[in-house]
Amino acid sequence: MSDKEAGWYYVGDGKLRYRDDYGWTEFYMDTADPRAQDWPPPKPRTLLQELREDEARRAAIAPPRRVLSWRRPRPHRTAR
Repeated sequence: MSDKEAGWYYVGDGKLRYRDDYGWTEFYMDTADPRAQDWPPPKPRTLLQELREDEARRAAIAPPRRVLSWRRPRPHRTAR
C-alpha cells in the first residue's frame, strides 16, 4: 500500500518515526536513545512488550506499597 518499507525513518530534529505497511504511526524515538544505536531499532510492538515484561519483573520484586493518608483522624464520638 505504501511506497516505503515498514521501519524507522529519520524525520529531523534528532527524531526517528516508525512507518508501518499502512503509513506513519505515532511512535517516535530519539536518536540519542541507546536502543537507536543498534540499527535498526526494535519495532514498537517489541519495545512495548519489553516494557511490560520489565514492569512485571519490578512489581514481582518490589515490596508492597503502604498507603499513607494525610487526613486527620476524626475525633471519637461518645454515645448520648
